[in-house]
Amino acid sequence: MTLDNILTGRFYNLKLRITVLLTILLIMASNNALASTAPVQLNEAERQWLKAHPSIRLAVDIDWSPFEYIDDEKQYVGMAAEYIELVAEKLGIEFAVEKEKPWSEVVESVKSGELDMYSCVVSTVQRREYANFSKPYLSFPMVIVTSDQVAYVNGLKDLRNETVAVVRGYATHDLLEKNHPDLELYLADNVADALEELSHGKVYAYIGNIATVSDVIRREGLTNIKISGETPYSYELSMGVRKDWPEFIPILQKALDSITEQERDQIYRNWIKLRYEHGFDYDLLWKVLAGVFLVIMVILIWNRRLSSEIEKRTETEKLLNDAHHRLEKTNQQLVNYVEIVDKYVITSSTDNEGVIISASDAFCEISGYREQELIGNTHGILRHKDMPAAIYKQLWDTIKCGKTWQGELKNRKKDGCFYWVHAYISPVFDEQGIITGYTAIREDITNKKRAEELAITDELSSLFNRRHFNSLLPQELARAEREHKCLALMIIDVDYFKPYNDNYGHQQGDKALQVVSGVLRDSLRRAGDFAFRIGGEEFGVIVTVDQGEDAYRVAENLRKAVEDLQLEHGYNPASPYLTVSIGIKIHQGSGTQAPQMDLIYRLADDALYEAKGNGRNQVVRTGISQLLVQGNVSSVGSQ
Repeated sequence: MTLDNILTGRFYNLKLRITVLLTILLIMASNNALASTAPVQLNEAERQWLKAHPSIRLAVDIDWSPFEYIDDEKQYVGMAAEYIELVAEKLGIEFAVEKEKPWSEVVESVKSGELDMYSCVVSTVQRREYANFSKPYLSFPMVIVTSDQVAYVNGLKDLRNETVAVVRGYATHDLLEKNHPDLELYLADNVADALEELSHGKVYAYIGNIATVSDVIRREGLTNIKISGETPYSYELSMGVRKDWPEFIPILQKALDSITEQERDQIYRNWIKLRYEHGFDYDLLWKVLAGVFLVIMVILIWNRRLSSEIEKRTETEKLLNDAHHRLEKTNQQLVNYVEIVDKYVITSSTDNEGVIISASDAFCEISGYREQELIGNTHGILRHKDMPAAIYKQLWDTIKCGKTWQGELKNRKKDGCFYWVHAYISPVFDEQGIITGYTAIREDITNKKRAEELAITDELSSLFNRRHFNSLLPQELARAEREHKCLALMIIDVDYFKPYNDNYGHQQGDKALQVVSGVLRDSLRRAGDFAFRIGGEEFGVIVTVDQGEDAYRVAENLRKAVEDLQLEHGYNPASPYLTVSIGIKIHQGSGTQAPQMDLIYRLADDALYEAKGNGRNQVVRTGISQLLVQGNVSSVGSQ
């Protein structure tokens, strides 16, 4: 690249990309590698080996939920079981699962060759003496669990002089005893006992595997504890094969490598549900910001000097020739910076109509499209159906006014999967200040959004939980006041659910709650509709409607949809089928102060109890209300 390139169009493109580089230093974008989707490619020797070993005797832990266990119907289930099922399908072999022996006997059976492989173990020094291991395919951190009265715990240093429970003989016991002697350890016999002690306030914290912790919390119904922090340790779980079968390890690894990101993510969602308290390391933030500021200042100073040298070229050819070799070196640095941006930063540029004219390698990587497929299209090719049109209207209104828009977007990959980004979209101006296009820089926040979704989702129903209901209802009431909208709160209760649960069994009761949840989820698909499980058999719904009658029609449709499922309920006097009662409180925003959440909830709950008193399987509503506030006097009027 010559100096003339810098002074003409090529320099303009480099300058634009340097701007992108500086911006990304401020937002510190991160990228996640995509899982391989290639099929299993075996050589002839590997195919012959599998042909000679069509059935593999599998060693499992029969009581290690959620990783693996034998359920009441004698089925092998769990996260490892789903991976084993995928491996069996990809390699065309069968796994004969040992379903009776306890773990101590299983270990001896692998040592003796009576069983062929482990499905899910940590590769320890002792086990490597008699088995070979795949790369880890499951990794879970050791986390800090506390009562829900404790905020964020910033690592093990915050637990000094506190009583911390661990399971006797587990890896956490050995690690903490060796590396953190300042912790006062309480030794429990198992995870359930340790968490029970924590729930009753007998210890300050528990440290253990995040997956097992999550499963025990769910199974034991421990609602007053949560995950509050992380440790520097983790469980790395692999598949292990008897030492005299070295040929099987590379075959097994190829099968594991071919499992897609979407398949892994689904297995994770099938088994892991947890409450996670997130914190922020402000010390690290200030250190990073200080470093970024220093880099930016150096580049700005250097860029100013470069500009000065270019201006001097027009004054004298002699000075330009003298500066030529310094500028060549700088030019190469600019090229290097552009290559870094292209590889690691999720960026794209469009013309002023939004048609893509360039896309970085990182953008192609995360979206699954080749650059040639993106160029000439708009970003609508990535639009996910879950994103409301109002978001994109606000985006375009902002950038067309010459301002930068930023926000979170859910995008659709070429293969149909999704990813989340925090996007910064800015207009590009020519020398006359006219917008000629737009540049977007994105930060991959997919993992963050997954964690947020788990934190606000009810495990059984997959609807929003009570915690999110308490947070969202006041916000929606305030929005209804600002925008003079009509908002309806519905409280929904499954009729005679206790007799149903007692007579049909708790498992069937859970299925019934999931069926009702499915009706709510399928019926409420507008951007302003929200459905929650707020406790037991009680659900909540928030809808924004044009008038109160619309809310009543929505509720009646929900009630009818549940009864139309014709789910047998022989203990329901209101119907031979499972039914619900619904109480509605309708509030018309008037631009004044929003009513208190407790008032709206109480009135909707009163309507629900009226529906129950009238025979159930019906909808009862209150009228449109307004909260009038003058000084210290407030009143509620209904019509």
